[in-house]
Amino acid sequence: MKPHRFEAQNKHMLKDEERRKRQPAEEILQRAAPTLDEVCADLGCGTGYLSMPFALRVRALIAVDSQREMLETLLSSVSDFTRLKIFPVQAELPELPFSGACLDRALLVNTFHEVEDKERLALEVERTLRGGGKLSLVDFQKKATGFGPPVEERVSESDIPGFFPSMKVERKWSFDSFYQFELVRL
Repeated sequence: MKPHRFEAQNKHMLKDEERRKRQPAEEILQRAAPTLDEVCADLGCGTGYLSMPFALRVRALIAVDSQREMLETLLSSVSDFTRLKIFPVQAELPELPFSGACLDRALLVNTFHEVEDKERLALEVERTLRGGGKLSLVDFQKKATGFGPPVEERVSESDIPGFFPSMKVERKWSFDSFYQFELVRL
């Protein structure tokens, strides 16, 4: 079964008050703890719920989404200063249009479950991360939560490390409706 894609016509839901309560961007950012010397890619960035705060705390952020409307919305909602640090790329996951070992961090926030070929995406993330590079992965718990994708499309948090064999789990948090992993490329 091909997973659903979050379509641009529903983009208002990506930054609504309910999401801010359920999945506070600032808390995700604090757990990830990016540094000012990092080059990051937000894979499946949508309208930039995490891209915007991350861009302020890293050297550069590559915002990747398959839908041009999402990227346009992101760029139209940031300050001139932030816009200088965000580089939009329209691309279809799982393929990443980057050279090998070029990223310090990849973000996958509520995106992993949407990708049909998760193994290929994991290989692409591993290929593009430098040694010691990090993956910040946030996704929905595999249970009914009253929002989010169908349960059958979600990935159990216990299965996440198996998709990334050349990475180790540095830290992990489990919440009622989502989980967050910080993985490090060996």
